Amino acid sequence: AALPFLAFLSIANVPRLINRKRFKLAFGFSSIAVALLLMVVAVELYPVLLISTLDPAWSLTVYNAASSEKALRIMLGFAAVGTPLVLGYTFFVYRTFYGKVRLDEHSY
Repeated sequence: AALPFLAFLSIANVPRLINRKRFKLAFGFSSIAVALLLMVVAVELYPVLLISTLDPAWSLTVYNAASSEKALRIMLGFAAVGTPLVLGYTFFVYRTFYGKVRLDEHSY
């Protein structure tokens, strides 16, 4: 019962923050409210991920959707290598295109 109440408090706090011109904080509380409401839905549905309207036995659950331990270990290896590569590339691109665009003789 705490998650819905916290979501309600977050939503109720947004207009007050907007009236005080604290827009970044209002955005933060709005984001928190969305995350809390998603957690409420997840907690209420657990262990069912997708509910079948035809037959409840056909619903997708956490248990019948899980991968094997070997597949999870392989994916952990890919994630351990791939995540730093993606973060490094993102940082590189950010630093490359950082700053204002300048129009000079090299511009189109």
